[in-house]
Amino acid sequence: MRKSIGCVLLSLLFMACHSNEDVRDKEQSDSIYTNAVIHERQQKDAAFAMSPNSPFRDVQEDFSGLQYYPVSTEWKVNCRWDKRHSGNWVTLPDSKGKKRVYKVAGTFKFRIQNRECEIEAYFEDSAETAFFIMFRDSTNGKESYQGGRYIEFQHAGSDDVVLDFNRAFNPYCHYNHNYACPLVPASHFIPVFVRAGERSYPGK
Repeated sequence: MRKSIGCVLLSLLFMACHSNEDVRDKEQSDSIYTNAVIHERQQKDAAFAMSPNSPFRDVQEDFSGLQYYPVSTEWKVNCRWDKRHSGNWVTLPDSKGKKRVYKVAGTFKFRIQNRECEIEAYFEDSAETAFFIMFRDSTNGKESYQGGRYIEFQHAGSDDVVLDFNRAFNPYCHYNHNYACPLVPASHFIPVFVRAGERSYPGK
């Protein structure tokens, strides 16, 4: 009997140790991820401040750095990739009234803040490994750019996709109306407050 109790206690201790290790591993992973996103933001701010290709290069104001929501792993969302419409082509207008053609990658389906959502994705490259996402959400016109935001990312190839809203960014036409940007379709509305990624630029 004593031996059985001892085994149970050892087993519980072993499980507790592994549980603590899992928590530490997750915290370390989250910290590495957060620092990586912050570094990307710093690099973008530096490029916008100095690059001749910056959308602020001919805007009569001092660039003060982009505005961002805090980084949170809550906004790294696992998606199911529905490929039933993959390969179709769609034509969408841009902010200058011209038409742009995109190849459909399929539909990303996900659950966010207890809401089932889906959004159409487009391929960015001929190899069909880079995706372009356009979305609107409930922060538009209040905290984020009223025209919606974009996400671009590379994908390895499985049907499981991670949509990272921490990397959502504003189209250049938000900063400079000389740019032509594809308009986000009304059907790409996510019915929650996506407080992740770039916010609207002050005064825009």
